[in-house]
Amino acid sequence: MKKVMVSVLLCLMLVLPLCAAGQKASAESGQVVLSIWEHTPQFELPLRNTLDRFMELNPDIKVEYEIKTPDNYLSLLTTAIQAGEAPDLFWHHGTATTDMANLTRQGALMELTGKIDVDAYSQMSRDKVTWEGKLYQTPAATIDTRAAFYNKDLFKEKGWAVPKTFAEFETLLATIKQAGYIPLSLAGRDNWNILFLFEPILAAMHPDWIQEAAVGKARINDPRVIAAMEKMIEWGKKGYYGDQFLGVDEAGQYLTFSRGQAAMTVAGSWTTTTLENNNPSMSIGAFQIPTKDGRKPIVLTYAAGFSVYSKTKHPEEALRLAKWLTSVESQQIWVNGLGAIAGLDGVESGSKLANEIADANLELESFYNVLVLYGAKGQSPTKVWEEDNPKLFTGTVIPATFVKTLDSMMEYPGL
Repeated sequence: MKKVMVSVLLCLMLVLPLCAAGQKASAESGQVVLSIWEHTPQFELPLRNTLDRFMELNPDIKVEYEIKTPDNYLSLLTTAIQAGEAPDLFWHHGTATTDMANLTRQGALMELTGKIDVDAYSQMSRDKVTWEGKLYQTPAATIDTRAAFYNKDLFKEKGWAVPKTFAEFETLLATIKQAGYIPLSLAGRDNWNILFLFEPILAAMHPDWIQEAAVGKARINDPRVIAAMEKMIEWGKKGYYGDQFLGVDEAGQYLTFSRGQAAMTVAGSWTTTTLENNNPSMSIGAFQIPTKDGRKPIVLTYAAGFSVYSKTKHPEEALRLAKWLTSVESQQIWVNGLGAIAGLDGVESGSKLANEIADANLELESFYNVLVLYGAKGQSPTKVWEEDNPKLFTGTVIPATFVKTLDSMMEYPGL
């Protein structure tokens, strides 16, 4: 596990291309060489493991991977596509953002309809990788959600209990701060980590709004959405994220928790392996922030896989790799590598911690997905959300104005 940690840390540095290249073996004579891009070092372990197995089963193919960083991944991919030098396969957000729409309009994606078997995957998973009725990306078995991770040893030492209601959760935050710890580490400069905190707060406070909004029957500029934003801001003013959270990035959020400075952190389910590797001696637990009446909501989305570059020089071999990535065996390797929650029959969740994350009784759509689903034609509410949500904490943007702007970019079929 220490070797994995070193690899991930190196890949986060400017020597990233050297790190990826250092793990490539020379192609044997006659082998077809494929390239594949992944967007974050967190996924290096499962990617490497599944590619190793693929190459065992397909000795005529050598796959070389590169791990990029989230902050510039899409710009690098767009530049490579425009130059006609994109990798044979590459990850993107699918329909969770405007990625798939943009990439299909550019003609960058090979249509996979009928070429790979996705019948075993859930409709939600298939929707993530389908655009205008056509399949352009491999689906994934991993369920992406958000959870409150907590330091079990610290909780036991202090006599703190996992909260059963939202009121108990807020009381716990105050108790932890009074004890001299940061209640929740947060990357206040990272729009995605802010989203991963906001969504559980909204789900706990007003799950009814999410249920209505998921079918186009509730507006973004709803008082319930404003209340959840104001609650998130209120916690920041009370110091629940620490005094310097506005300058903290994603790595800092995880390290603050892993070093024992913060008792909890709310993050994506895919971070389980990262948190465990950061501090193998820490006993980590997870739970969903409960509602006021004690229900346990879970904000549920499926991960997206990889698309095949439409101009790949090796379409048959690239398609063979895409088929492998969709297989139960490959998905089990991926889930195990992330310690993730499984969402495909035949694939088991990757860890005990994943099972704790999945302990919920109310499945809800992502707020971000609502923006994607009902964004008006020609509008990009997700872009506005990404650019401006950190400003909520500085007061540069206030909730009522923010949601009004987002709402102006939406179309609601149920209203």
